[in-house]
Amino acid sequence: MANHKQIKVEAIVSEGRMGGHSSANMSSIYASSPIHSGEMTDDSVKEQYQGEVLDAVINDAGHTFGTYDTSYTDAPAYDEVETGGGGLPASPWVPNPNSPGPGSQNPSDQAEAPDGYGEKPGDTWGSGVGSQLSPKSSSEKTSAHTLGDYILGKSSKE
Repeated sequence: MANHKQIKVEAIVSEGRMGGHSSANMSSIYASSPIHSGEMTDDSVKEQYQGEVLDAVINDAGHTFGTYDTSYTDAPAYDEVETGGGGLPASPWVPNPNSPGPGSQNPSDQAEAPDGYGEKPGDTWGSGVGSQLSPKSSSEKTSAHTLGDYILGKSSKE
């Protein structure tokens, strides 16, 4: 597996000729910046990203989701998805097509979907397992990734 390095912008060191900046002056002006103090390194940025994005449990303080695990380790298996009426999906793959009924906009008034509706997942185009792989299974594989593991054309750690 090749380890891909992201190209980053490196400032040109300048002596501050007319129309230009002085690198020494910029470093002294922004001396408390983590870039100039040595606190912000390639390794520290990777470690921070891994912890705050890839392995994070984000708490939005009840704004929308409450806590959100970016590894999706609590993703359901297809056979764990609750289906039926009352606003539930018709199956793990499709929403309930029924209207709540005359005069109602409340999803809890929905009847169950017609028998057999959406019970078989459709195949997706392209390569890979697509809709046949449950969110639980794919999440378990994806959550094991670390920064630098990604390979073009691969979606799971092998």
